[in-house]
Amino acid sequence: MRHERQVEILDRIEAAGPRRVGLFGDESMVNPASVYTDPVRFAEERRVLFREGPVLAGLSCEIPNPGDVLTATFDGLPIAVVRQANRSVAALVNTCRHRGAPLVTERVASCGARLTCPYHAWTYELDGKLAARPMSDGAFDDVDLECNLHRVAVTEKYGMIFVRAGGPAPIDVDAVLGGAEDDLGAFDLGAWHHVESRVNTWNFNWKFLLDTFCESYHIRWLHKESLAPTFLSDCTVVESFGRNFNSIGLRKSVVEEFTKPVDERSILPHSTIQYFLVPNTLLVHQIDHVEMWRLEPVDVHTTIATTSIFAPEPAVTEKAQRYWAKNHDLLLQVTGTEDFPVMAAVQRSLEAGAISELVYGRVEPALTLFHRSVTAAVEAGTTGL
Repeated sequence: MRHERQVEILDRIEAAGPRRVGLFGDESMVNPASVYTDPVRFAEERRVLFREGPVLAGLSCEIPNPGDVLTATFDGLPIAVVRQANRSVAALVNTCRHRGAPLVTERVASCGARLTCPYHAWTYELDGKLAARPMSDGAFDDVDLECNLHRVAVTEKYGMIFVRAGGPAPIDVDAVLGGAEDDLGAFDLGAWHHVESRVNTWNFNWKFLLDTFCESYHIRWLHKESLAPTFLSDCTVVESFGRNFNSIGLRKSVVEEFTKPVDERSILPHSTIQYFLVPNTLLVHQIDHVEMWRLEPVDVHTTIATTSIFAPEPAVTEKAQRYWAKNHDLLLQVTGTEDFPVMAAVQRSLEAGAISELVYGRVEPALTLFHRSVTAAVEAGTTGL
């Protein structure tokens, strides 16, 4: 994040005063419980946002070399993003044209010079063109069908890879980011190094996963032992970027910056800067690393979450690997034992009809931004991107 932006945000925090009312949203919102429980609504969200709309597949640094592959699923459609020999990327439907087996099953893998199906060894070039059908002795020569892998739209910019699983329509990354490219470009995401990713499945609607991070109002009570001692639970800076937004959580130490000369002020040592890239990604800049949450909705009450850690330098030593693994452990411990069990309980209550609506207050502005963005896209039938 540019220094000028950091100073601007610090000025807003200082001007808000000790009660932080100046950081509240414009208005509260009442949201129907059905947005979390209605399978028809869920199916429309998956179609519009995850299949037809551009979605983040991952970061460029996850597949740095030719032959590296990044896999993800969008509205059930398996996609493999493959680094080409010329360093560009191609997005292929991760399904063999012979009998439909997945070509790559790991989140990140290296396939070398070609993709080979593990079922019958049909082989494809990195761009998806069929290269070989081994030991078939011409048995498929009478098939009047081009058996190249299907391709979908993919674009790489600012160290991020976006895919449109529903077809070949080009992706304008700047339009997708809606202004967040200034911040994200300054973080130089392509220069980071992927340390590890972990996958977990949770029994709640996909929006609840992002809701968890949309407000700090709950920190003082839900995280009274883990986060509350060091974080300002009543101080969150929220900004919108088109359909996206950020939410900047602050440590109590941020007040130290207000006594420094302007050219020495920095928000980075005191903040957790979260970028919500609707619909599927939360990118988080912590003090010394980047975290990424990617989610895949399975059904109306089941979500697969992939968490990844990125470091400024490769984790080549055992000490470094232990350090980043500990960071990952702490991240999943807090969310997995404090946040997500509550979300699962709320999901069960809503499905049982306990309440018919939820309330997001002015103290939770990111919740309002997120749900209005999703609802607008679903009602329009398109993301417009």
